[in-house]
Amino acid sequence: VSKRFSKGLQFQGSYTFTRNLTDAQGYNPSAFASEAGGLVSDLTHPGIDYGNVAYSRRNRFLATYLYQLPFGRQGTGGGVNGLVNRVIGGWELSGVLLFQSGPFLTVTVPGADPSGTGFPLYIGSGRADTVSGVSPYSANQSASGWLNPAAFAVPKNNIGRFGDSSVGNLTGPGTQTVSMSLMKTVKVKEGIGVQVGAQGANLFNHVNYAPPNTVYNTSAFGTISNVQSAEGAGPRVIQATARFTF
Repeated sequence: VSKRFSKGLQFQGSYTFTRNLTDAQGYNPSAFASEAGGLVSDLTHPGIDYGNVAYSRRNRFLATYLYQLPFGRQGTGGGVNGLVNRVIGGWELSGVLLFQSGPFLTVTVPGADPSGTGFPLYIGSGRADTVSGVSPYSANQSASGWLNPAAFAVPKNNIGRFGDSSVGNLTGPGTQTVSMSLMKTVKVKEGIGVQVGAQGANLFNHVNYAPPNTVYNTSAFGTISNVQSAEGAGPRVIQATARFTF
């Protein structure tokens, strides 16, 4: 949805629903796959590694806007004198709204060799088994417990298969951030102006957790040790700005 600038307002908003599956990213994707793909569990059965593309987002809403506040001579108070107009007029409010679901994640477990092929012991870990009927998420999700350890198990060695926990079968924490700026431009004379204002990233200081640890059978499994930083999702930051143009 897009609105061109008129009457002091413009905005653009978009919603994206993603259904993105592949077997080209390998047994444990930790980033978007390159052209060469990832490390495959079994070259003769690539479907074993079929699943959601790592770090893609199922749902994403993004909106931007710009609004010239209707104060001063351009709006209410149109009869004010020049000095008052310079104080209350010329303000612009703009911002970015971002709301999206979390990235897709894969659970691994170190030291197990259920296929009996030695894969992937030489790189440290393969995928875990799942426990039927148990939610993979903690009842009260938090940084100290995002995933439910009871939903997974260490597969036995030499049982002729790989761990049945599929690629991208979990969803990490989503993102909610509102960033905003309030700016005012004062024209001193032809070719000379002053711009002052303030900008705030993640204005409401919503905690956007980073993905949890996904290595099963370790003490850190399911816990979160960091927050997101991209797209203004980190801790709230407010800064004042001033610019003199000539």
